[in-house]
Amino acid sequence: MHRLKSIKLYFFSIFKLSFLSFRNYYFKSSFYNKKLITFIPTRIFYSPSPYLSASLTTIGSNFYKITNTLPELLWQTSIKDRQKFENLHGFLWLTKLDRKNSKNITKDIIKSWINNFFNYDPDTWEMEITARRIIAWSSNTDITLEGSDSVYKEKFFLSLIKQSNFLSKNLNSLFYGPSKIICCAAIILSGMIFKENDLNYKIGIKELEKVIKNYFDEAGFPKSRNPEEVFICIKYLILIREWFKEAQKPIPDFLNEIIRKCGNCYALLSCSNKQFPLFNGATEINHKDYDIFLKTLKYKFIDKKHEIADLIKIKKKKLEFFIDCGNPPPNNFAKYYQAGCLAFELTSNKQKVICNSGYGKYLSPRLSSLSRSTAAHSTLYINDTSSCIFQKNKSINKVYGNSLVQKHKVINKNYTEDKDCYSIAASHNGYEKKFGYIHTRLIKILKKEDKIFGQDELKKTKNYSNSLIYFVRFHIYPNTRIVKTKAGNSILISLPNGEGWLLQSKTNDFEIEKNIFFGNKNKIINNESVSISGNISEEIISIKWEIKRVS
Repeated sequence: MHRLKSIKLYFFSIFKLSFLSFRNYYFKSSFYNKKLITFIPTRIFYSPSPYLSASLTTIGSNFYKITNTLPELLWQTSIKDRQKFENLHGFLWLTKLDRKNSKNITKDIIKSWINNFFNYDPDTWEMEITARRIIAWSSNTDITLEGSDSVYKEKFFLSLIKQSNFLSKNLNSLFYGPSKIICCAAIILSGMIFKENDLNYKIGIKELEKVIKNYFDEAGFPKSRNPEEVFICIKYLILIREWFKEAQKPIPDFLNEIIRKCGNCYALLSCSNKQFPLFNGATEINHKDYDIFLKTLKYKFIDKKHEIADLIKIKKKKLEFFIDCGNPPPNNFAKYYQAGCLAFELTSNKQKVICNSGYGKYLSPRLSSLSRSTAAHSTLYINDTSSCIFQKNKSINKVYGNSLVQKHKVINKNYTEDKDCYSIAASHNGYEKKFGYIHTRLIKILKKEDKIFGQDELKKTKNYSNSLIYFVRFHIYPNTRIVKTKAGNSILISLPNGEGWLLQSKTNDFEIEKNIFFGNKNKIINNESVSISGNISEEIISIKWEIKRVS
Protein backbone atom coordinates (compact mmCIF):
# COMPACT_ATOMS: atom_id res chain seq x y z
CA MET A 1 0.00 0.00 0.00
CA HIS A 2 2.76 2.43 0.96
CA ARG A 3 4.69 1.44 -2.17
CA LEU A 4 1.70 2.15 -4.44
CA LYS A 5 1.14 5.49 -2.74
CA SER A 6 4.83 6.41 -3.18
CA ILE A 7 4.72 5.50 -6.89
CA LYS A 8 1.63 7.69 -7.30
CA LEU A 9 3.30 10.57 -5.47
CA TYR A 10 6.44 10.12 -7.55
CA PHE A 11 4.58 10.55 -10.85
CA PHE A 12 2.64 13.52 -9.49
CA SER A 13 5.97 14.99 -8.37
CA ILE A 14 7.56 14.58 -11.80
CA PHE A 15 4.53 16.28 -13.37
CA LYS A 16 4.61 19.10 -10.78
CA LEU A 17 8.36 19.65 -11.20
CA SER A 18 7.91 19.86 -14.97
CA PHE A 19 5.14 22.40 -14.44
CA LEU A 20 7.30 24.41 -12.02
CA SER A 21 10.14 24.43 -14.51
CA PHE A 22 7.83 25.78 -17.22
CA ARG A 23 6.38 28.29 -14.76
CA ASN A 24 9.84 29.62 -13.87
CA TYR A 25 10.56 30.08 -17.56
CA TYR A 26 7.30 32.04 -17.90
CA PHE A 27 8.02 34.12 -14.78
CA LYS A 28 11.33 35.23 -16.28
CA SER A 29 9.67 36.49 -19.44
CA SER A 30 9.31 40.21 -20.12
CA PHE A 31 5.58 39.66 -20.71
CA TYR A 32 5.04 38.35 -17.17
CA ASN A 33 7.18 41.04 -15.53
CA LYS A 34 5.27 43.80 -17.34
CA LYS A 35 2.03 42.17 -16.24
CA LEU A 36 3.06 42.54 -12.57
CA ILE A 37 3.02 46.35 -12.86
CA THR A 38 -0.67 47.17 -12.41
CA PHE A 39 -0.25 50.89 -11.59
CA ILE A 40 2.46 53.46 -10.84
CA PRO A 41 2.14 54.93 -7.31
CA THR A 42 3.14 58.51 -6.63
CA ARG A 43 3.22 58.38 -2.83
CA ILE A 44 2.73 56.14 0.20
CA PHE A 45 -0.21 56.63 2.58
CA TYR A 46 1.09 54.72 5.60
CA SER A 47 4.61 54.25 6.96
CA PRO A 48 4.86 51.52 9.64
CA SER A 49 7.04 52.18 12.65
CA PRO A 50 10.53 50.65 12.22
CA TYR A 51 10.28 49.55 15.85
CA LEU A 52 7.57 47.04 14.96
CA SER A 53 9.56 45.25 12.23
CA ALA A 54 12.68 45.34 14.43
CA SER A 55 11.00 42.61 16.48
CA LEU A 56 11.35 40.21 13.54
CA THR A 57 15.13 39.87 13.62
CA THR A 58 18.11 39.55 15.94
CA ILE A 59 20.66 40.32 13.22
CA GLY A 60 23.16 42.98 14.32
CA SER A 61 24.01 46.10 12.36
CA ASN A 62 27.38 44.66 11.36
CA PHE A 63 25.92 41.45 9.90
CA TYR A 64 27.15 42.23 6.41
CA LYS A 65 29.45 45.14 7.30
CA ILE A 66 27.22 47.23 5.07
CA THR A 67 29.20 50.46 5.28
CA ASN A 68 32.42 48.72 4.23
CA THR A 69 31.03 46.73 1.32
CA LEU A 70 30.28 47.85 -2.23
CA PRO A 71 26.60 47.14 -3.02
CA GLU A 72 27.42 44.99 -6.05
CA LEU A 73 29.62 42.74 -3.91
CA LEU A 74 26.73 41.96 -1.56
CA TRP A 75 24.85 40.08 -4.27
CA GLN A 76 27.72 37.63 -4.74
CA THR A 77 26.53 35.75 -1.66
CA SER A 78 25.77 32.21 -2.83
CA ILE A 79 22.40 30.51 -2.42
CA LYS A 80 24.39 27.56 -1.01
CA ASP A 81 24.86 29.61 2.17
CA ARG A 82 21.12 29.49 2.60
CA GLN A 83 20.68 31.35 5.87
CA LYS A 84 23.04 34.19 4.93
CA PHE A 85 21.41 34.48 1.50
CA GLU A 86 17.89 34.64 2.97
CA ASN A 87 18.89 37.21 5.57
CA LEU A 88 20.66 39.39 3.01
CA HIS A 89 17.84 39.49 0.44
CA GLY A 90 15.14 39.69 3.12
CA PHE A 91 16.52 43.11 4.23
CA LEU A 92 15.20 42.85 7.80
CA TRP A 93 18.67 43.94 8.93
CA LEU A 94 17.67 47.47 7.84
CA THR A 95 16.05 48.00 11.24
CA LYS A 96 19.45 47.57 12.93
CA LEU A 97 21.29 50.23 10.90
CA ASP A 98 22.41 53.59 12.27
CA ARG A 99 19.54 55.87 11.21
CA LYS A 100 21.68 59.01 10.99
CA ASN A 101 24.63 57.75 8.99
CA SER A 102 23.20 55.03 6.76
CA LYS A 103 20.62 56.81 4.56
CA ASN A 104 22.79 57.23 1.48
CA ILE A 105 24.39 53.78 1.59
CA THR A 106 20.97 52.19 2.18
CA LYS A 107 19.52 53.83 -0.93
CA ASP A 108 22.59 52.78 -2.94
CA ILE A 109 22.12 49.18 -1.80
CA ILE A 110 18.42 49.15 -2.69
CA LYS A 111 19.11 50.87 -6.03
CA SER A 112 21.72 48.19 -6.76
CA TRP A 113 19.29 45.43 -5.77
CA ILE A 114 16.59 46.83 -8.08
CA ASN A 115 19.06 47.12 -10.96
CA ASN A 116 20.04 43.47 -10.53
CA PHE A 117 16.74 41.87 -9.51
CA PHE A 118 13.93 44.14 -10.74
CA ASN A 119 12.60 41.21 -12.79
CA TYR A 120 11.75 37.81 -11.35
CA ASP A 121 14.63 35.66 -10.15
CA PRO A 122 13.83 32.20 -8.68
CA ASP A 123 16.19 32.57 -5.72
CA THR A 124 15.87 36.21 -4.68
CA TRP A 125 12.12 36.21 -5.40
CA GLU A 126 11.43 33.12 -3.30
CA MET A 127 8.10 34.00 -1.71
CA GLU A 128 9.04 34.24 1.96
CA ILE A 129 12.20 36.23 1.14
CA THR A 130 10.12 38.56 -1.06
CA ALA A 131 7.56 39.07 1.71
CA ARG A 132 10.22 39.97 4.25
CA ARG A 133 11.81 42.38 1.79
CA ILE A 134 8.49 44.19 1.23
CA ILE A 135 8.02 44.50 4.99
CA ALA A 136 11.59 45.71 5.53
CA TRP A 137 11.59 48.31 2.73
CA SER A 138 8.14 49.62 3.72
CA SER A 139 8.91 49.73 7.44
CA ASN A 140 12.13 51.71 7.10
CA THR A 141 11.14 54.52 4.74
CA ASP A 142 13.12 57.00 6.82
CA ILE A 143 16.30 55.47 5.36
CA THR A 144 14.95 53.70 2.23
CA LEU A 145 12.88 56.53 0.74
CA GLU A 146 13.07 59.92 2.44
CA GLY A 147 15.17 62.54 0.62
CA SER A 148 15.39 60.53 -2.61
CA ASP A 149 14.93 61.89 -6.13
CA SER A 150 11.94 61.17 -8.39
CA VAL A 151 13.78 58.54 -10.48
CA TYR A 152 14.69 56.48 -7.40
CA LYS A 153 11.19 56.84 -5.94
CA GLU A 154 9.54 55.54 -9.09
CA LYS A 155 11.84 52.49 -9.25
CA PHE A 156 11.33 51.87 -5.54
CA PHE A 157 7.54 52.03 -5.80
CA LEU A 158 7.41 49.93 -8.97
CA SER A 159 9.59 47.25 -7.38
CA LEU A 160 7.29 47.09 -4.35
CA ILE A 161 4.23 46.84 -6.60
CA LYS A 162 5.76 44.05 -8.68
CA GLN A 163 6.81 42.06 -5.66
CA SER A 164 3.48 42.43 -3.83
CA ASN A 165 1.52 41.47 -6.97
CA PHE A 166 3.80 38.47 -7.42
CA LEU A 167 2.97 37.30 -3.89
CA SER A 168 -0.74 37.90 -4.34
CA LYS A 169 -0.89 35.96 -7.61
CA ASN A 170 1.08 32.98 -6.28
CA LEU A 171 -0.08 32.76 -2.67
CA ASN A 172 -2.18 29.66 -3.34
CA SER A 173 0.94 27.73 -4.35
CA LEU A 174 2.11 27.71 -0.72
CA PHE A 175 1.16 25.11 1.88
CA TYR A 176 -0.49 26.45 5.03
CA GLY A 177 2.24 27.50 7.44
CA PRO A 178 4.43 30.35 8.68
CA SER A 179 5.58 31.24 5.15
CA LYS A 180 1.99 31.83 4.08
CA ILE A 181 1.34 34.02 7.15
CA ILE A 182 4.46 36.07 6.34
CA CYS A 183 3.29 36.48 2.73
CA CYS A 184 -0.19 37.51 3.88
CA ALA A 185 1.43 40.13 6.11
CA ALA A 186 3.37 41.59 3.18
CA ILE A 187 0.29 41.60 0.93
CA ILE A 188 -1.80 43.34 3.60
CA LEU A 189 0.94 45.93 4.14
CA SER A 190 1.21 46.63 0.41
CA GLY A 191 -2.51 47.42 0.40
CA MET A 192 -2.08 49.76 3.37
CA ILE A 193 0.82 51.80 2.01
CA PHE A 194 -0.69 52.23 -1.47
CA LYS A 195 -4.38 53.11 -1.56
CA GLU A 196 -4.57 51.99 -5.18
CA ASN A 197 -3.61 48.50 -3.94
CA ASP A 198 -6.70 48.10 -1.74
CA LEU A 199 -7.56 44.80 -3.47
CA ASN A 200 -4.33 43.31 -2.12
CA TYR A 201 -5.33 44.49 1.36
CA LYS A 202 -8.63 42.61 1.12
CA ILE A 203 -7.01 39.51 -0.41
CA GLY A 204 -4.38 39.42 2.32
CA ILE A 205 -6.95 39.55 5.14
CA LYS A 206 -9.15 36.92 3.50
CA GLU A 207 -6.21 34.54 2.94
CA LEU A 208 -4.88 35.13 6.46
CA GLU A 209 -8.23 34.02 7.88
CA LYS A 210 -8.00 30.83 5.79
CA VAL A 211 -4.49 30.10 7.04
CA ILE A 212 -5.55 30.55 10.65
CA LYS A 213 -8.53 28.24 10.15
CA ASN A 214 -6.50 25.47 8.48
CA TYR A 215 -3.06 25.70 10.09
CA PHE A 216 -3.79 26.04 13.82
CA ASP A 217 -5.51 23.53 16.08
CA GLU A 218 -8.29 24.47 18.52
CA ALA A 219 -5.75 25.62 21.12
CA GLY A 220 -3.92 27.89 18.65
CA PHE A 221 -0.92 25.59 18.20
CA PRO A 222 0.43 24.97 14.66
CA LYS A 223 -0.55 21.55 13.31
CA SER A 224 3.13 20.94 12.56
CA ARG A 225 3.62 20.68 16.37
CA ASN A 226 6.82 22.71 15.94
CA PRO A 227 7.54 25.10 18.86
CA GLU A 228 9.66 27.36 16.63
CA GLU A 229 6.67 27.99 14.38
CA VAL A 230 4.69 29.26 17.38
CA PHE A 231 7.35 31.94 17.80
CA ILE A 232 7.39 32.87 14.10
CA CYS A 233 3.60 33.02 13.87
CA ILE A 234 3.02 35.11 16.98
CA LYS A 235 5.59 37.66 15.78
CA TYR A 236 3.90 38.22 12.42
CA LEU A 237 0.34 38.04 13.76
CA ILE A 238 1.10 40.72 16.35
CA LEU A 239 2.94 42.75 13.70
CA ILE A 240 -0.18 42.77 11.50
CA ARG A 241 -2.36 43.74 14.46
CA GLU A 242 -0.05 46.64 15.37
CA TRP A 243 -0.13 47.87 11.75
CA PHE A 244 -3.93 47.98 11.95
CA LYS A 245 -3.73 49.97 15.19
CA GLU A 246 -1.19 52.45 13.77
CA ALA A 247 -3.17 52.94 10.56
CA GLN A 248 -6.43 53.21 12.55
CA LYS A 249 -8.03 50.30 10.73
CA PRO A 250 -10.47 47.84 12.34
CA ILE A 251 -8.81 44.73 13.77
CA PRO A 252 -10.57 41.52 12.64
CA ASP A 253 -11.97 39.40 15.48
CA PHE A 254 -10.27 36.27 14.14
CA LEU A 255 -6.89 37.99 14.46
CA ASN A 256 -7.48 38.96 18.09
CA GLU A 257 -8.61 35.42 18.87
CA ILE A 258 -5.65 33.61 17.31
CA ILE A 259 -3.18 36.00 18.95
CA ARG A 260 -4.73 35.21 22.33
CA LYS A 261 -4.59 31.44 21.75
CA CYS A 262 -1.18 31.31 20.06
CA GLY A 263 0.16 33.70 22.67
CA ASN A 264 -0.87 31.32 25.45
CA CYS A 265 0.98 28.53 23.61
CA TYR A 266 4.01 30.82 23.48
CA ALA A 267 3.75 31.35 27.25
CA LEU A 268 3.62 27.61 27.95
CA LEU A 269 6.62 26.87 25.72
CA SER A 270 8.71 29.69 27.21
CA CYS A 271 11.37 28.57 29.66
CA SER A 272 13.47 30.36 32.25
CA ASN A 273 16.48 30.19 29.88
CA LYS A 274 14.43 32.14 27.29
CA GLN A 275 14.49 29.22 24.83
CA PHE A 276 11.92 26.79 23.49
CA PRO A 277 12.20 22.97 23.63
CA LEU A 278 13.79 21.32 20.57
CA PHE A 279 10.95 19.19 19.22
CA ASN A 280 9.58 18.59 15.72
CA GLY A 281 11.85 20.86 13.70
CA ALA A 282 12.69 23.55 16.23
CA THR A 283 16.08 25.26 16.43
CA GLU A 284 17.38 27.37 19.27
CA ILE A 285 15.81 30.81 19.57
CA ASN A 286 16.40 33.22 22.41
CA HIS A 287 13.16 35.12 23.00
CA LYS A 288 14.42 37.47 25.70
CA ASP A 289 14.32 40.55 23.45
CA TYR A 290 10.91 39.62 22.10
CA ASP A 291 9.54 39.32 25.63
CA ILE A 292 10.67 42.90 26.21
CA PHE A 293 8.93 43.92 22.97
CA LEU A 294 5.69 42.23 24.13
CA LYS A 295 5.88 43.93 27.51
CA THR A 296 6.40 47.33 25.88
CA LEU A 297 3.26 46.84 23.79
CA LYS A 298 1.40 45.52 26.87
CA TYR A 299 0.78 42.01 25.58
CA LYS A 300 0.40 39.51 28.41
CA PHE A 301 -0.18 35.83 27.76
CA ILE A 302 -1.24 33.23 30.30
CA ASP A 303 0.46 29.89 30.99
CA LYS A 304 -2.09 27.92 33.01
CA LYS A 305 -2.02 24.52 31.30
CA HIS A 306 0.47 21.67 31.66
CA GLU A 307 -0.09 20.41 28.11
CA ILE A 308 -0.45 21.80 24.62
CA ALA A 309 -0.48 19.85 21.33
CA ASP A 310 0.57 16.70 23.26
CA LEU A 311 3.68 18.44 24.56
CA ILE A 312 3.55 18.03 28.35
CA LYS A 313 5.35 20.55 30.55
CA ILE A 314 6.13 20.16 34.24
CA LYS A 315 7.50 23.19 36.04
CA LYS A 316 8.47 23.27 39.69
CA LYS A 317 10.64 25.96 41.18
CA LYS A 318 13.82 26.09 39.04
CA LEU A 319 13.19 22.80 37.21
CA GLU A 320 11.41 22.55 33.83
CA PHE A 321 10.62 19.29 32.05
CA PHE A 322 9.10 18.77 28.59
CA ILE A 323 8.08 15.48 26.93
CA ASP A 324 6.56 14.91 23.49
CA CYS A 325 3.64 12.45 23.68
CA GLY A 326 2.11 13.26 20.31
CA ASN A 327 1.47 11.69 16.93
CA PRO A 328 3.17 12.89 13.75
CA PRO A 329 1.32 15.72 11.98
CA PRO A 330 -0.50 15.29 8.66
CA ASN A 331 1.95 15.21 5.73
CA ASN A 332 1.02 18.75 4.68
CA PHE A 333 2.53 19.94 7.97
CA ALA A 334 5.40 17.44 8.32
CA LYS A 335 8.09 19.38 6.45
CA TYR A 336 10.37 19.67 9.50
CA TYR A 337 8.96 16.86 11.63
CA GLN A 338 11.36 14.72 13.66
CA ALA A 339 10.75 11.18 14.93
CA GLY A 340 11.18 12.07 18.59
CA CYS A 341 8.12 10.46 20.17
CA LEU A 342 8.45 10.24 23.98
CA ALA A 343 11.68 12.28 23.91
CA PHE A 344 12.20 14.72 26.77
CA GLU A 345 14.19 17.80 27.71
CA LEU A 346 15.24 18.91 31.18
CA THR A 347 16.24 22.44 32.25
CA SER A 348 17.47 23.41 35.70
CA ASN A 349 18.10 26.94 36.96
CA LYS A 350 18.06 28.36 33.38
CA GLN A 351 20.52 25.71 32.11
CA LYS A 352 19.57 22.79 29.88
CA VAL A 353 20.73 19.41 31.16
CA ILE A 354 19.16 16.87 28.79
CA CYS A 355 18.12 18.03 25.32
CA ASN A 356 17.30 16.87 21.82
CA SER A 357 19.67 17.53 18.93
CA GLY A 358 17.63 20.24 17.18
CA TYR A 359 16.97 20.42 13.44
CA GLY A 360 19.72 20.97 10.85
CA LYS A 361 17.56 23.16 8.61
CA TYR A 362 20.38 25.32 7.22
CA LEU A 363 23.26 22.83 7.46
CA SER A 364 22.96 20.24 4.68
CA PRO A 365 20.40 17.71 3.36
CA ARG A 366 22.37 14.88 4.96
CA LEU A 367 22.50 16.53 8.38
CA SER A 368 18.83 17.49 8.12
CA SER A 369 18.04 13.83 7.52
CA LEU A 370 20.15 12.76 10.51
CA SER A 371 18.45 15.26 12.77
CA ARG A 372 15.04 13.80 11.89
CA SER A 373 15.99 10.37 13.24
CA THR A 374 14.84 9.00 16.61
CA ALA A 375 18.51 8.57 17.56
CA ALA A 376 18.86 12.37 17.53
CA HIS A 377 16.42 12.55 20.46
CA SER A 378 16.47 11.67 24.14
CA THR A 379 14.28 8.60 23.89
CA LEU A 380 14.39 4.85 23.06
CA TYR A 381 14.87 3.33 19.62
CA ILE A 382 15.36 -0.20 18.27
CA ASN A 383 18.00 -1.45 15.81
CA ASP A 384 19.06 2.08 14.78
CA THR A 385 15.59 2.57 13.31
CA SER A 386 13.31 5.56 13.72
CA SER A 387 9.81 5.30 15.14
CA CYS A 388 8.37 6.44 11.81
CA ILE A 389 9.64 6.15 8.24
CA PHE A 390 10.43 9.24 6.17
CA GLN A 391 9.98 9.53 2.42
CA LYS A 392 13.44 9.32 0.81
CA ASN A 393 12.55 10.10 -2.79
CA LYS A 394 14.09 13.51 -3.58
CA SER A 395 11.51 14.42 -6.23
CA ILE A 396 8.60 13.76 -3.85
CA ASN A 397 10.26 15.68 -1.03
CA LYS A 398 11.02 18.62 -3.32
CA VAL A 399 7.33 19.00 -4.12
CA TYR A 400 5.59 17.84 -0.95
CA GLY A 401 8.23 18.50 1.70
CA ASN A 402 9.59 15.78 3.99
CA SER A 403 6.52 13.57 4.04
CA LEU A 404 6.15 10.34 6.02
CA VAL A 405 5.73 6.88 4.53
CA GLN A 406 4.81 5.24 7.82
CA LYS A 407 3.74 6.90 11.06
CA HIS A 408 3.73 5.78 14.66
CA LYS A 409 0.64 6.22 16.80
CA VAL A 410 0.49 7.10 20.49
CA ILE A 411 -1.86 4.44 21.82
CA ASN A 412 -1.95 5.50 25.43
CA LYS A 413 -1.18 8.73 27.30
CA ASN A 414 -1.84 9.62 30.91
CA TYR A 415 -0.83 12.55 33.12
CA THR A 416 -1.53 12.54 36.87
CA GLU A 417 -0.51 14.66 39.84
CA ASP A 418 -0.75 14.13 43.57
CA LYS A 419 0.79 15.73 46.66
CA ASP A 420 4.08 13.88 46.17
CA CYS A 421 4.81 13.79 42.44
CA TYR A 422 3.90 14.38 38.82
CA SER A 423 3.47 11.23 36.72
CA ILE A 424 3.42 10.74 32.95
CA ALA A 425 2.82 7.47 31.10
CA ALA A 426 2.64 7.11 27.32
CA SER A 427 3.05 4.36 24.71
CA HIS A 428 3.54 4.29 20.95
CA ASN A 429 3.45 1.53 18.32
CA GLY A 430 6.23 2.80 16.05
CA TYR A 431 8.18 -0.46 16.39
CA GLU A 432 5.27 -2.90 16.51
CA LYS A 433 4.76 -3.52 12.81
CA LYS A 434 8.44 -4.08 12.03
CA PHE A 435 9.80 -5.55 15.27
CA GLY A 436 6.73 -6.61 17.26
CA TYR A 437 7.22 -4.37 20.33
CA ILE A 438 5.29 -1.50 21.94
CA HIS A 439 7.37 1.19 23.66
CA THR A 440 6.04 2.67 26.92
CA ARG A 441 7.78 5.45 28.85
CA LEU A 442 6.94 6.14 32.48
CA ILE A 443 8.15 9.35 34.15
CA LYS A 444 7.77 10.32 37.79
CA ILE A 445 9.01 13.72 39.06
CA LEU A 446 9.13 14.26 42.79
CA LYS A 447 7.75 17.53 44.16
CA LYS A 448 9.92 17.80 47.24
CA GLU A 449 13.21 16.78 45.58
CA ASP A 450 14.87 17.50 42.23
CA LYS A 451 14.63 13.86 41.27
CA ILE A 452 13.17 12.16 38.19
CA PHE A 453 12.46 8.42 37.88
CA GLY A 454 12.25 6.99 34.38
CA GLN A 455 11.30 3.61 33.02
CA ASP A 456 11.27 2.47 29.40
CA GLU A 457 9.35 -0.71 28.76
CA LEU A 458 9.21 -2.83 25.63
CA LYS A 459 6.28 -5.23 25.44
CA LYS A 460 6.15 -7.97 22.83
CA THR A 461 3.00 -8.25 20.70
CA LYS A 462 4.25 -10.58 17.94
CA ASN A 463 7.31 -12.62 17.00
CA TYR A 464 10.33 -11.27 15.15
CA SER A 465 12.92 -13.79 13.94
CA ASN A 466 16.12 -11.68 13.86
CA SER A 467 18.09 -10.23 16.79
CA LEU A 468 17.02 -6.91 18.27
CA ILE A 469 18.95 -4.28 20.23
CA TYR A 470 17.46 -1.31 22.05
CA PHE A 471 19.15 2.00 22.83
CA VAL A 472 17.98 4.64 25.29
CA ARG A 473 19.80 7.86 24.53
CA PHE A 474 20.24 11.01 26.62
CA HIS A 475 21.65 13.96 24.68
CA ILE A 476 23.67 16.25 26.93
CA TYR A 477 23.50 19.97 26.23
CA PRO A 478 26.73 21.42 24.69
CA ASN A 479 29.45 22.81 26.98
CA THR A 480 28.38 20.47 29.77
CA ARG A 481 31.01 18.29 31.45
CA ILE A 482 30.14 14.63 32.03
CA VAL A 483 32.09 11.80 33.70
CA LYS A 484 31.25 8.11 33.97
CA THR A 485 31.75 6.70 37.46
CA LYS A 486 33.87 3.58 38.07
CA ALA A 487 30.83 1.40 38.59
CA GLY A 488 29.72 2.23 35.03
CA ASN A 489 26.03 2.57 35.88
CA SER A 490 26.04 6.29 36.60
CA ILE A 491 27.10 9.57 34.97
CA LEU A 492 28.01 12.76 36.81
CA ILE A 493 26.85 15.87 34.92
CA SER A 494 28.45 19.23 35.78
CA LEU A 495 26.56 22.26 34.47
CA PRO A 496 28.17 25.63 33.61
CA ASN A 497 26.00 27.25 36.31
CA GLY A 498 27.75 25.12 38.97
CA GLU A 499 25.01 22.56 39.51
CA GLY A 500 25.69 18.84 39.57
CA TRP A 501 23.31 16.11 38.39
CA LEU A 502 23.62 12.34 38.58
CA LEU A 503 22.16 10.08 35.89
CA GLN A 504 22.09 6.45 37.00
CA SER A 505 20.49 3.11 36.16
CA LYS A 506 19.72 0.02 38.22
CA THR A 507 19.44 -2.18 35.14
CA ASN A 508 22.19 -1.04 32.75
CA ASP A 509 25.66 0.45 32.39
CA PHE A 510 26.15 3.72 30.48
CA GLU A 511 28.28 4.56 27.47
CA ILE A 512 29.44 8.06 26.51
CA GLU A 513 29.60 8.96 22.81
CA LYS A 514 30.65 11.99 20.78
CA ASN A 515 27.70 13.65 19.12
CA ILE A 516 26.53 16.60 17.04
CA PHE A 517 24.14 19.32 18.16
CA PHE A 518 22.00 20.80 15.34
CA GLY A 519 20.09 23.35 17.42
CA ASN A 520 22.22 26.32 16.36
CA LYS A 521 21.21 27.60 12.90
CA ASN A 522 24.64 28.98 12.08
CA LYS A 523 26.96 26.08 12.85
CA ILE A 524 27.38 22.51 13.96
CA ILE A 525 28.31 22.19 17.64
CA ASN A 526 29.96 19.16 19.17
CA ASN A 527 28.34 17.66 22.23
CA GLU A 528 28.10 14.29 23.94
CA SER A 529 25.34 11.79 24.51
CA VAL A 530 24.90 9.06 27.07
CA SER A 531 23.26 5.76 26.18
CA ILE A 532 22.23 2.45 27.67
CA SER A 533 21.59 -0.54 25.45
CA GLY A 534 20.83 -4.23 25.51
CA ASN A 535 19.49 -7.23 23.65
CA ILE A 536 15.75 -7.72 23.30
CA SER A 537 14.89 -11.33 23.96
CA GLU A 538 12.10 -11.36 26.57
CA GLU A 539 8.37 -10.79 26.38
CA ILE A 540 8.79 -7.64 28.46
CA ILE A 541 11.99 -5.59 28.74
CA SER A 542 12.20 -2.96 31.47
CA ILE A 543 14.95 -0.33 31.55
CA LYS A 544 15.02 1.81 34.67
CA TRP A 545 16.94 5.04 35.13
CA GLU A 546 16.85 8.14 37.27
CA ILE A 547 18.35 11.60 37.30
CA LYS A 548 18.74 13.76 40.39
CA ARG A 549 20.41 16.98 41.45
CA VAL A 550 23.39 16.32 43.72
CA SER A 551 24.72 19.84 44.33
